[in-house]
Amino acid sequence: MNGIDISSYQAELNAGIVPSDFVFIKATEGTNYINPTWREQAGQVTQANKLLGFYHFASTGNTIAEADFFISVVKDYIGKAVLVLDFEAGAINAWGNVGARQFFESCKKKKTGINPMIYMSSEVTRQFNWSTISTSNALWVAQYASMSPTGYQSAPWADGKGYGAWSSAAIHQYSSSGTLMNWNGHLDLNLAYINASQWNELAGGSSATEQNNNNSNSELEDDDLMKFTYEIIDAKTNKSQGTVYFYDGNKVVALNNIDQWKIITEIYKDTTGKSMKHYKWRTDAPWYIRFLQSINQKAVEVAWK
Repeated sequence: MNGIDISSYQAELNAGIVPSDFVFIKATEGTNYINPTWREQAGQVTQANKLLGFYHFASTGNTIAEADFFISVVKDYIGKAVLVLDFEAGAINAWGNVGARQFFESCKKKKTGINPMIYMSSEVTRQFNWSTISTSNALWVAQYASMSPTGYQSAPWADGKGYGAWSSAAIHQYSSSGTLMNWNGHLDLNLAYINASQWNELAGGSSATEQNNNNSNSELEDDDLMKFTYEIIDAKTNKSQGTVYFYDGNKVVALNNIDQWKIITEIYKDTTGKSMKHYKWRTDAPWYIRFLQSINQKAVEVAWK
């Protein structure tokens, strides 16, 4: 399937008459910006019986607040349109993969029950370890061969280096210089490797809803709630600073006894059948600070002795 993605920059474009099987529309950015033309553009898409998607352009703010804002704007289309986190620019350093995961958790568990897609460049797919979301959140990747004007392509160029934790992309954006009938400007062009039925499942159609309803409560809790431990590695000595931190899904707690770590991981393994993730974050790449910022926690709590 061939498609385009648009924003307020294409306010004069009639998405119903420009050739496409699907259209992604920018809905929001950060926690304040709403595309003033998104409803009109969405109406053009649905009236033309095309597949619809909305994306949120990630800013550098609180991940949950941005997820809440996005869902509050597009809530009338939940189950009818594919939702996407546009992960680029400042969000890459401000959020990292942990912040993106928290955005998805908020969208799915608290608001929609579905898994949004994620949009990023091919380079960013290899910049972080995306294994925690690659099995649940489909990839829309951007990779261009050139900036030359082009129409739709059936086999766009890829560099062959892969997409990190994803074995393949669901959608490939291969040009920002697309030329199509009924529009005089350039457009982003995309090739979808999924069909209309799979698109509707990503949007939260009947197949996805039935699958979610078949999950037990314990499965949902394990899939939807982040719980992990981490320690901080001193970049100068290449040794741990000695403290293990536990994120319980709501806040970070500094553990002060090795037995606390053992009992947490043992119970997690007994109840979920899985090993709890443990990260080692270095002081010269302070993701532990970025994570605290993303969950809006200014100070780490300390477990009582």
